[in-house]
Amino acid sequence: LRCTLMGFDRHYPFKIPTNQLINRISSTLSRQPSIHPWFITGFADAESSFFVSIYRDDKSKLKWRVTPSFSIHIHIKDLALLNLLQQTLGVGKVRKNSAKTALFRVDNIQEMQVIIDHFSKYPLVGAKYSDFLLFKQCFELIKNKKHLTQAGLEQIVSLRYNLNKGLSNELNEAFPNIIPVDRPEYVFKGIPNPFWISGFISGDSTFCVSIEKSSNKIGKRVRLIFGTCLHIRDKAMLIGIANYFKPLKSELSKETKSNDSEHQYIYDYNQSTLLQIKSYSDIANIIIPFFNKYPVLGIKSLDFIDFKEVANL
Repeated sequence: LRCTLMGFDRHYPFKIPTNQLINRISSTLSRQPSIHPWFITGFADAESSFFVSIYRDDKSKLKWRVTPSFSIHIHIKDLALLNLLQQTLGVGKVRKNSAKTALFRVDNIQEMQVIIDHFSKYPLVGAKYSDFLLFKQCFELIKNKKHLTQAGLEQIVSLRYNLNKGLSNELNEAFPNIIPVDRPEYVFKGIPNPFWISGFISGDSTFCVSIEKSSNKIGKRVRLIFGTCLHIRDKAMLIGIANYFKPLKSELSKETKSNDSEHQYIYDYNQSTLLQIKSYSDIANIIIPFFNKYPVLGIKSLDFIDFKEVANL
């Protein structure tokens, strides 16, 4: 089981051919007619990107073309999950982006309204929410054709300054007098729904089995580990997930100085924050029952099946 429990994408051993994995996932997802809307938001918090492309176009009046896009770019093994996501939303296209990656992308301005409406009704939970607010303002300008005026174009460039990766060198040189629009302040407001967690974990987590040296009679011990690692700016969100699981207070880490249970299982490393749960009682009594009720989807669901079997052993 340990050989096929893959964890992070970079650890994929490819011991099972990709086509077989995709077929296994496809057969599972084919029995699911659609994805819960909060699952979509959670998965988007983990894997999506909001982007406004601004590039030169000599055929346009202002010599610039503006295109908004929403995309999810993941491993090819989750192609079936992207297809189900596209079917649920009813917009966008799914394609193989390379030998190892697949892409779901929405860039049609009429279809983009569906994306805006979804995340307005089921808002993002993490720091990516700030990107969405800037993106939404750009979309409204484009929808109302303001991008076809110099003032509207400059306003979009101002919004783009703090969106995603910011302005390219070309845009900085072309619009030297732009005053950036401040990035909206991110404030974590809590986990809205358990399906948000299953969606987020489907995109950004690991179910791991660690086999370590031990002083017991066989010289080895097996440890189950559930965790996810994010940028430090999303620490509040990881604390929120830990609190949602209602971890056992009696299992508090000795390194935790506060008596507040929100700090359980949260560890900081430079600019990253790690949520890690490796207490067997919490794995068996909290994590496994939670994801039995609110299942992860895609390739990670196979990891979870192996993870549960190891827990039973």
